[in-house]
Amino acid sequence: MSAHRSGGTLRGDPVSDTTTKVRRRTAGDDAPSISLPDSQGQTVSADYSANAATVVVFTSNGCPYALAWHDRIQQIAMDYDERGVQLVQIVSNDGELQPKDSLEGMRVRVAAGEVAGTYLKDVQQSVTASFGATATPEVFVVDADGVIRYHGAPDGNHDDPTQDAKFVRDALESVLVGEPVHRPTTSPAGCSVKWRVELLWYDGCPSHGAAETLLTECLTEIGRTDVRVDRVQVSSPEQAASRSFPGSPTFQVGGSDLFAVDAPSALACRTYQHPDGRISPLPSKEDLIAQLRDALARPWDLPGWHDFRAASRPTAGA
Repeated sequence: MSAHRSGGTLRGDPVSDTTTKVRRRTAGDDAPSISLPDSQGQTVSADYSANAATVVVFTSNGCPYALAWHDRIQQIAMDYDERGVQLVQIVSNDGELQPKDSLEGMRVRVAAGEVAGTYLKDVQQSVTASFGATATPEVFVVDADGVIRYHGAPDGNHDDPTQDAKFVRDALESVLVGEPVHRPTTSPAGCSVKWRVELLWYDGCPSHGAAETLLTECLTEIGRTDVRVDRVQVSSPEQAASRSFPGSPTFQVGGSDLFAVDAPSALACRTYQHPDGRISPLPSKEDLIAQLRDALARPWDLPGWHDFRAASRPTAGA
């Protein structure tokens, strides 16, 4: 068992669950809720029940695949608006890793009239994580009951505008007349989401420096130098509660603890159980690598992934 140390007392319960896996939503699953800021910082919530269908697209302003499919996706908003379809585009990348995906970068595109529908920023990457999205672009077609009816790529070739987001259009035509979607899933095809790993720490615990070293080593070992590490000092009970911080150090992706533990938020030191049963202030390298591989998965890391992208591919930002 793992334990949590608080106020000098070591408690054998709660237990850290090192086998927690990201739930990747797909056709047939309920769609997570969406409530995110737009380019002006105003919070907007998507209401699935208020529309005949909702097209949710995780996208990027700098990914060449997202740019290649961009006009086709905007056209969906215009072609289906009168039929009760809303388009929700979510910029999912970390804004420091991809500056074009910052709020300022979003405002540039809005001012240029390049974006249709609802255009939101997933600052915490929490909605991206709740859907289990891995790519930009990645599409989810959701019906009025909030059920995902299609999940995957816009169409079969980013280089061929005549494909016209066919996978999405076919799904919408079926949803709008109450019929099953003929092709409910395809493999997401695009750039990988540019993730941020947050290392939450409390200065009353001595392990946060070693935790950062361990995290950096693990990311390097799995070849994920494209991931940004953000050190977040937790200094008040209120901040601990708002960040679901059970103790230091805590590793989060998209606001979710990589080692889920049933414990109250606290300014405390946290412990982890290693595979050999040893209790330590840090997770084992083996466990942390496994959790990072899952949380930071790229589309081509997923089982059964099929590459719909054309043989001639853009390279920048992939």
